[in-house]
Amino acid sequence: MSNQRGYSGPEEALAAIAAQTAAAEPQAEHARAWSTEVATIQGVGVAEHGDVRAMVDIQGLLTGLSVKDTVTTRGGRATTAAIQLAVRAAQESVRQQALASSERAWGPGSATSEAFRGEVEAATPLIEVEPLATDGRSLPSNEKDRPDNDGGTW
Repeated sequence: MSNQRGYSGPEEALAAIAAQTAAAEPQAEHARAWSTEVATIQGVGVAEHGDVRAMVDIQGLLTGLSVKDTVTTRGGRATTAAIQLAVRAAQESVRQQALASSERAWGPGSATSEAFRGEVEAATPLIEVEPLATDGRSLPSNEKDRPDNDGGTW
């Protein structure tokens, strides 16, 4: 019977397997630690000078939102735009943190970093921010006279 890989016997083959397993353990521990770090990434975004604050997790899910009353008094459209700006900033923050974490762990431009960046971008599609027709403090002139104008919804 021929020995594959040139082992002189089963003991030598088992010793080689044990050595390979031992050599892989530090890399596996490194991957586990990185996975734990990534799970804690949270993006924070603010708008309206900090009066609107949004938090999203690594999967792009909104985990927190605070809106001060001073923002809501400007109406639904202005509030919506401010929330959208804060959420988008939080998404961008998650993307930046995820890439930085991956590059620290696996190296800039590594295949793992690039693949992870793609996964995070797919999980956090940046929301579109609807621009206001005014500065947000007043309604555009063509909307002032609309009877169904409730200032927008949010």
